Amino acid sequence: MMIHQADTRRDIRDFIKELQLDTLTLVGWSLAVSLIVRLCHSHRLPVDSLVLVDGTPCFVSHEDFPHGLPSPQVKKMLKRMDSNFPRALDDFHHLLLSPEEGEGENRDTVWDLLTNERYLPKQEAARDLLVSLADEDFRNEITTLTIPTLLMHGDQDTICPVGASRYMQKYLGCAEIAVFPGAGHAPFLTQTEDFNQRLTAFLRSL
Repeated sequence: MMIHQADTRRDIRDFIKELQLDTLTLVGWSLAVSLIVRLCHSHRLPVDSLVLVDGTPCFVSHEDFPHGLPSPQVKKMLKRMDSNFPRALDDFHHLLLSPEEGEGENRDTVWDLLTNERYLPKQEAARDLLVSLADEDFRNEITTLTIPTLLMHGDQDTICPVGASRYMQKYLGCAEIAVFPGAGHAPFLTQTEDFNQRLTAFLRSL
């Protein structure tokens, strides 16, 4: 069954409306960044701020956007998913952490969480998401957003390079950026204290 982001955005929209909130901060990590940006672009919701963590407006690199993954690498990931899904998941998990984090003292705790079978995607769902990401490009949408936004990104992220957040900061109407030295794709797990401090400071400044 193909996963459609439009259906997911509709579900999130309906959930938010049901809560009947006056103000709302949306926080999204990785793939969820595109979900909430497009949600804010297409629906009138009481969202007054955003926090975008290790996201990218365009997953695959282009001549005018060098901050994505090379197309051959994405095609190789798809091929690996079809031929050996457990190996593809293992390869992906190793991309989540920077070399420094892979040797860190809390590496085992983080690794156990990332590879917990309860959170692992099914092969079909994972492949659908990767296909969707390969076509992802919401650079036009970010230029329409003017609400306060905090961009948070690990500077060693090899899945969504930090240049993607710097690009979004340039084109978003009101954005600041927090870069985590030595962090990969999940700084909220590997640099939790610093991450929470920066997030709290941003929320208190609104």
